[in-house]
Amino acid sequence: MSDRSLYTAALVLALVTSFTADRASAYCRMTTQGNSPIGNSPCVEEGEPLVWNNPCLSYAIDYRGSVWMDFADVETAIDASFETWEQADCGGSSTPNLIFKGLQSSTCQRAEFNTTGNVNTIAFLDPFKDRCADADAPGYSPFAFAVTTTWHNTSTGEIFDADIMINDEFATGSFAGGPYANCPDTGCLSTDADLASIVTHEIGHFIGIGHSTVRDATMFASADRTSVEKRTLESDDRNAVCDIYPPGSLDDSCNAVPMGGLQLDCDANACDGPASSGGCSATGTPADAPWGALLVALLGLTVVRRRSGRRGARS
Repeated sequence: MSDRSLYTAALVLALVTSFTADRASAYCRMTTQGNSPIGNSPCVEEGEPLVWNNPCLSYAIDYRGSVWMDFADVETAIDASFETWEQADCGGSSTPNLIFKGLQSSTCQRAEFNTTGNVNTIAFLDPFKDRCADADAPGYSPFAFAVTTTWHNTSTGEIFDADIMINDEFATGSFAGGPYANCPDTGCLSTDADLASIVTHEIGHFIGIGHSTVRDATMFASADRTSVEKRTLESDDRNAVCDIYPPGSLDDSCNAVPMGGLQLDCDANACDGPASSGGCSATGTPADAPWGALLVALLGLTVVRRRSGRRGARS
């Protein structure tokens, strides 16, 4: 991939203070010149918007799943989250030109992109850090529910790969983490966090959408921990996905093989090399922030999804 200019960026779903919207509406696009917009930071207008040129995408969940939920329940939450975006109402019974295909579970528990063999992986980490990092190396932000690392072309904005690392530690004090659950429609019980709400918000970033200033939108920067409101889309969210991926001709016969080919087995040589190759390097996560509500601080984006036909088990 020497003929391409590559860039990696981290998305963080974190716990931070609430923000007040300063515009009536308008979603943001992530761009090649974007830094880390937080809360109601203005949209970045410079650079090329990030987008999947081939919006036929696959992903796999690491077979170890989460300590807080059965693997089948994790799959249910993640499948529902991706389907929410894929089935967004674009008017006239049309939906976005997006297809997400679920694969069988992977052994991939690390964010990485390779010139050959990739998978858009979703993994739960405890401790919440790169599994191959030195014992004394800093981990991902403890205020983050999830960190998504993406690689994209810095000239065109084409997204190549994305991996979602979810904080599977126990949430204490101002730190994020579990327990997670598939909460009832009335909201989560006790201190549970709704996994589908977290993932649905993340997927918006994965497909190139930044923050919205509409308070009830899925892509608004903050929400209560026990809320389930972000797992359903509002008009601003639908406008965003339908504008970026207007209705087209994709169907389930499309090719969802990742760039460089599919690699579902990452454990064998998991730490033999750097987390990325082919000219890629990862950025750091955004700075820690105080307790409050859920925020996504983003630098780059991506999208993935899955359907039936995947089997997985927890160890």
